[in-house]
Amino acid sequence: MRTADNTIEQLEKKLQKAKQTFNEEKIIKTLELLLNKYNSFRDYHKVIKTAKELYPIYERKGNEKKKAETLLILGRVFALIADYETSIVYIKEAKKTFIELNNSLKIAIADKELGYNYRNLGKYDEALVYLLSAVKTLKENKRILEKKDNRFEKIKFAESLENIGIIYDKLKQIDKSREFFLRALHMYKELNYSFGIAKNLNNLGVSYCNEDPHKSIEFYKKALNIIKKLNMKVQIALFTSNIGGVYEDLNQYDKALKYYNKALEITKETNNTKYIPYYLEFIGSVYLKKGKYDLAIKYIQQSLELSKKQNIQEQIKNNYQLLSEIYEKKKDYQTALFFYRKYSEQKDKILNKEMIEKISGLQNKYEESSKRVIELKKHNSLISTALKKAIHMDLVGNSKKIKKVLDLAMTAAVHPDTNVLILGESGTGKEIIANIIHFASTRKDHLIVAVNSSSIPETLAESEFFGHLKGSFTGALSDKTGFLELADKGTLFLDEIADTPVSLQSKLLRVLENKRIKKIGSKTEMQVDFRIIAATNKNIDELLENESFRLDLLHRINTITIRIPPLRERPADIKPLLEYFIRELSKTLKKPIPKINAAVIDKLKKYYFPGNVRELKNMVEKAMIMLK
Repeated sequence: MRTADNTIEQLEKKLQKAKQTFNEEKIIKTLELLLNKYNSFRDYHKVIKTAKELYPIYERKGNEKKKAETLLILGRVFALIADYETSIVYIKEAKKTFIELNNSLKIAIADKELGYNYRNLGKYDEALVYLLSAVKTLKENKRILEKKDNRFEKIKFAESLENIGIIYDKLKQIDKSREFFLRALHMYKELNYSFGIAKNLNNLGVSYCNEDPHKSIEFYKKALNIIKKLNMKVQIALFTSNIGGVYEDLNQYDKALKYYNKALEITKETNNTKYIPYYLEFIGSVYLKKGKYDLAIKYIQQSLELSKKQNIQEQIKNNYQLLSEIYEKKKDYQTALFFYRKYSEQKDKILNKEMIEKISGLQNKYEESSKRVIELKKHNSLISTALKKAIHMDLVGNSKKIKKVLDLAMTAAVHPDTNVLILGESGTGKEIIANIIHFASTRKDHLIVAVNSSSIPETLAESEFFGHLKGSFTGALSDKTGFLELADKGTLFLDEIADTPVSLQSKLLRVLENKRIKKIGSKTEMQVDFRIIAATNKNIDELLENESFRLDLLHRINTITIRIPPLRERPADIKPLLEYFIRELSKTLKKPIPKINAAVIDKLKKYYFPGNVRELKNMVEKAMIMLK
């Protein structure tokens, strides 16, 4: 390490001397050597600075190949520091030059890097396009690839296969993911590239962790043995932790703790604090499952403190959620509620940040759909014709508050596996929002099963939700399909979820955890896949305080919380809603559209509207009926 540092220091002195004598060739050569040194020591700030210094020199000299390679380096470094958007910009620019230079191998490498970035952004379709293109190009250039001096390109080929495997794993296409992991593993073995071999053995361990935990452990241990020989301590800790995770899933908590503690110990030796909050959380989570609540609090609090120092927002949220669960188990409901509120605030903070970054782009795409802009100008409608037809209703308004509600609904729509809780007074339009989320999502071709929880007697609740077999109890004259099975591949909309019997809440919680149900009278379970959208007009905090609603169930259903403000808080929506109801009712009642007096609108804006939008509609309907 010391020799290397001295070398960097010597090179930096040489660079200063070359700049003083204006020796451009020495400047270029020294900058290139420094770039490689900084890269090998992962000093990414200096890599970026040096690459940006080299680029204009290459540009002035007209060296297109070097320019493109520098852009590629910048792209890779920004990917390493998780700035994937900036990385994409640099790599796309590099790819343009490689295309002009007709350099197929470099084009494939650029495609591989783009695929990696899009994968990390969760844009799996785009990632697959680039990665499959990289594999295709590299296959077409097999002869060039087989040359000994193209080892780097061969590794990139294997990495492309590996990334495709990771994407298929994310998409739950496990067989396909394993196929690509095995292909990558084969290539890494041919190249005798130990790190690649270890990575893909680890990937295979991930792919088997649910289906065959013991096989998963076998792959993880093989990966761990290889990575130990490479003395890559961060990866040793990660692979060790993975083994702990499988033992935790197997409820073998002592073994899980052994591996988690080992991962923590190894990481502390490296002075790399990045993963420490995660390992602390894992240990705390196991102690929670073991019922050792004080130890659980100790480790989760440590994780929280470090997460705050490192500004790991998602981890802060997870810590608050776990602390809420622990204190609930300790029957310290006041502290549980305190941490639940902290968790809720943190979740909203993260979601708001995501909205700032992503929703504007999503909304722009959404507005480009069929007649969107025209309809918005004409009718103050916030949704497209196609969506309006699908849900058989409309969302109308001008206020920022209702547009924010729609933004959140569209965020939920693009995350079809995320559960949603809609809060709002009676008549605010909770069902409309639920339908928008369903029909704007990839689940739109399947049922949205709407259930009013308050209308189902507790004695029939299990049968209604889970179904039953003929003869399973007195009165079961035929087989019955329950709501949960009906909602398979679609959405279960639970209106007035606060009125769900407490006995059913625990059963729903189990279904949400394992997505398996068993009909009354049946001995076999069936797998179900649905998203829950829940709604209530009640105060959730009050329900938690009087223990009429389970906190752990709330954690499961409120990944995204949408609060619909009452009509009195959004007076800007009254005029467009009034115009919309008059226009629609005039068609239904076959009456002319009356003129609206400005004084009437002012008066309505001052009205309290306890029944919200529903009440406004009823008022307009009565007035239209009386109109001669």
